[in-house]
Amino acid sequence: MFRIMWNGTSGMYAEQEKMDAVSNNLANMNTVGYKTQQVSFDDLLYGDLSKSKYPVTNGKTQYAGTGVKANEWLRNNTEGPLTETDRKTDFAINGDGYFRVTKADGSKAYERNGQFAIDNTGKLVDSSGNVLDIQYNVDPNSVDFKDDNIVLAQNGEIGIRVSDSEIRDVGKVNLYNVVGDDAMASIGNNLFVPKAGAQVSVVANPSIEQGWVEGSNVDVATEFTDMIVAQRAYEFSSKSLKTGDEMWQLVNNLR
Repeated sequence: MFRIMWNGTSGMYAEQEKMDAVSNNLANMNTVGYKTQQVSFDDLLYGDLSKSKYPVTNGKTQYAGTGVKANEWLRNNTEGPLTETDRKTDFAINGDGYFRVTKADGSKAYERNGQFAIDNTGKLVDSSGNVLDIQYNVDPNSVDFKDDNIVLAQNGEIGIRVSDSEIRDVGKVNLYNVVGDDAMASIGNNLFVPKAGAQVSVVANPSIEQGWVEGSNVDVATEFTDMIVAQRAYEFSSKSLKTGDEMWQLVNNLR
């Protein structure tokens, strides 16, 4: 009976993790560049029931599970839909890669959200004030970006429009990849950092669309389906816990 209660409890914990992930996905369905997170499950250890107090058939060894556990949340890196905005400071990654930004403390982080703006120093920053990393080929202090003078080529080369016929080349916006399907750790605000030991490399043939943003890849129908399944599984686990409790009550009431 203890095993029934342990199994039910572990199932409830695991399904709660699943529902938390689904809720997080639905909350970010309109977040630019957001990638859905998914939860998988693993069986816990199996116990051998080949003991005299357990009835077995045909002399075969019987086993009983000890529950289930939720694994680490995995991120689905499928590209989201691109939406045209016509804003010169909006960049969408068409394919693999991440933008790299410098945070206020000087550390580096990576993101898919290409919704940038110009700060009061003339730098390209995201909604949190993190500065977009640009590989300058001129003195950065001589570059004064404005909302209407930025020109970004598909390969990441960035310049300033001086006139209708002249564009001043100032550098390049590199995209970065990390080896491994789940080599990035989320640090909040749609930012990521490589996990320990992960190898970061520059994307050789980047594809960036100026005047577009990448939407969330959340599929609402899939998320609601997963939520219903998780709720049903949580309910079944709670019923097994309740059944074990009722069985213990019967045992305790025996005279």
